[in-house]
Amino acid sequence: MKPYCQRPVIFNGKLLLWQTSYMGIIKFITNFKEMKKLSTWIILILFIIVSACSQSPKAKYVFLFIGDGMGMSQVYATQMYLQADQDTNNDLLMPNFPYNSTMTTYSANTFITCSSAAATAMSTGYKTNNGVLGKSADLSVNYETFSVKAKNNGFKVGILSNVNIDHATPAGFYAHQNRRNMYYEISMELPNYNIDYFGGGGFHYPKGKEENQPDAYENAIEKGYKIINTKKDFNRLGKTDSKIFAINPDIYSQGDMYWEIDREENSLSLADFTKKGIEVIDNSKGFFMMVEGGKIDWAGHANDAASLIHEVIGFDDAIKVAYEFYKAKPNETLIVVTADHETGSMFNGINYSIKPELLAHQKISKQEFSRIIETTIAENPKVSFEETLALIENYFGLGNEDKGLALSDNEKEFLQNAYKNEITNKITIDPDADYLKKNTVYTIAEASIHILNTKAGIGWGSHDHSGTPVPVFVIGKGQEEFTKQFDNTELSKKIGSIMGFSK
Repeated sequence: MKPYCQRPVIFNGKLLLWQTSYMGIIKFITNFKEMKKLSTWIILILFIIVSACSQSPKAKYVFLFIGDGMGMSQVYATQMYLQADQDTNNDLLMPNFPYNSTMTTYSANTFITCSSAAATAMSTGYKTNNGVLGKSADLSVNYETFSVKAKNNGFKVGILSNVNIDHATPAGFYAHQNRRNMYYEISMELPNYNIDYFGGGGFHYPKGKEENQPDAYENAIEKGYKIINTKKDFNRLGKTDSKIFAINPDIYSQGDMYWEIDREENSLSLADFTKKGIEVIDNSKGFFMMVEGGKIDWAGHANDAASLIHEVIGFDDAIKVAYEFYKAKPNETLIVVTADHETGSMFNGINYSIKPELLAHQKISKQEFSRIIETTIAENPKVSFEETLALIENYFGLGNEDKGLALSDNEKEFLQNAYKNEITNKITIDPDADYLKKNTVYTIAEASIHILNTKAGIGWGSHDHSGTPVPVFVIGKGQEEFTKQFDNTELSKKIGSIMGFSK
């Protein structure tokens, strides 16, 4: 409770700005017997002040943006990349929000969390073990998710992600499963809570891993959901629609959306799904929307700096959509931007040098370049190293002296070893393999990205998560609650309090 209160009071048609302390009001009322000559209207004003001061701030419209794997290094690398473009002088929106702090992310059983334990903590307010989703560490208790709390308090709810919607972070806001990789069980659970809008990616295994179980999409339809998977139907959605599951027409086999660096200009983006989500769930009683930029994490696992930067930009574009909504209703809207953890132990600068502008020469994600190599080998099993170098120069600029990307003898040898792994030794590389799968040797795509990262001055400590606290950027109603470092179990409590939850 603040030590003083300042509230507007209307008396005789005039607006008065009254400021007093709580202790002063209490002392005044206690000594009221000594103040019998006070007029009745003064007493009424005091009661108005006490009532106004006791009201907690309430945000009707709340956006929670979670950049999966997004630490401060990822944010700053993106800022440097944008600012290196002299023609645009762009910057990210999120770090320019007025309130910034940090959040700790450890799980119940380790300092380094996974996404399911982090999402559970953020959504329910309780720690759990890595790999567990929406349940206690001993698996005996199903915790109430923030989405259900919001629904119980009269708010509409939207859950969005550019990875599959049954992935750990989005699932942490509705599901309860013993393991995060129980994708089929999560997808079958999705329609059980009457959440108003799901958007972005689809299901990982809609018919189970062996494709022999009841269809999870049909299950959602039977429970009242409308599946939207064309751009035409997506554009038609509006306020009159309810219980919507909008899936991007452009998704990979795992259910995740295409990488931002690969996305065609007219394809749907995370920002598009955010804008449409506002159209669908906007109402006078308010809403809660969780938006995940999931591929920031996937690029971190791949140590693919250029793809990561494009993912952060796409994530920030979605935040800009929410910010436009905020500008129309600043006294009723709260935007919180954070992460579940950092991925890759990313660092900016090698030997006092960083040239983020060099990353602009990468035109394609690791996944899609792996696909090009796979196709090239299938069409020409004896493709030469020189022909492979030409592909690398085309998609990464490596070998082009005019771009400052000449290759040293050591770098050429590094690429040649990768070439031998795939071409000569015929090591099979699956472009659509799970994002956590690690190769035992460098592939051509990985070697190319590693060299470009090094030339740009971007380094990595691992291919996994780290335990460093993550940034928190906030603007809007209740923003002053985010001034100090806090734990991820406090996030839903803070937001729920600002929204005025009854429980």
